[in-house]
Amino acid sequence: MKKLLALASLAVLASCASTPGGPRADWRCEGGAAFSVRFSGQQAEVFAGGQVYTLAQQASGSGIRYANGAVEYREHQGEATLSGAHGGPYNNCRR
Repeated sequence: MKKLLALASLAVLASCASTPGGPRADWRCEGGAAFSVRFSGQQAEVFAGGQVYTLAQQASGSGIRYANGAVEYREHQGEATLSGAHGGPYNNCRR
């Protein structure tokens, strides 16, 4: 019984460790839309339109870029855009 309880505890801890939990940025966009991004290592977790999207860091010529194939987050010189996410458009966004 103790082994089973220990395994269950480890499973819970492992699931928590895989969730990004770093700094969070809140964005307000042209037209009133808003979203938040939380960064952790090579991942970003985007909260937009009642959905949560996990994005991987991508190569970018300038600024930063995260994407998952359907949703893309870009930030450059204090301005962000988010494409492919519910609740948009998310253009000309500022903190």
